Amino acid sequence: MANKKEVVQSSLILRTPTPQDGAAIWQLVEATGILDLNSAYLYLLLCRDFADTCLVAELDSQLVGFVTAYHPPASPKVLFVWQVGVSPTLRRQGLGLQMLTALVAHCDLSTTHFLEATVSPSNTASRRLFERLARTLDVSLTEMEGFKESDFPVGDHESEPLLRIGPLR
Repeated sequence: MANKKEVVQSSLILRTPTPQDGAAIWQLVEATGILDLNSAYLYLLLCRDFADTCLVAELDSQLVGFVTAYHPPASPKVLFVWQVGVSPTLRRQGLGLQMLTALVAHCDLSTTHFLEATVSPSNTASRRLFERLARTLDVSLTEMEGFKESDFPVGDHESEPLLRIGPLR
């Protein structure tokens, strides 16, 4: 990515987040009505401690999208995508794929070999997004066991199989 990890396309800017983005990410998650809303503090930590593996998208100085990801300590060659959020007004315009593609382009592929995410079977939009990413990168997408329904509080969540994309090149 360009200096300060910025990419400018039209008036869209993709960049690494700062703690000052945490509240806006939290608000965007709430506005989606789809994503699991975590504590505002978590988004502050992600923006501070995992900024190198996260991205935000700004359009006309407004945060309109984000990707939160990290390298799991037990699997440092994996980039685990936690959440991808896009403003309801910009859905179905390719922003999620653009952010994920930029995030992979920013990775050191000598040390990051796979991208993973857990996605529930009913979340067809996210499943299609990760399928498109695998096609765009011309790599495989494999589904494995992730979190079972029984791993979550009773009646709280459906299972979330693990989607693995790669090996990245």
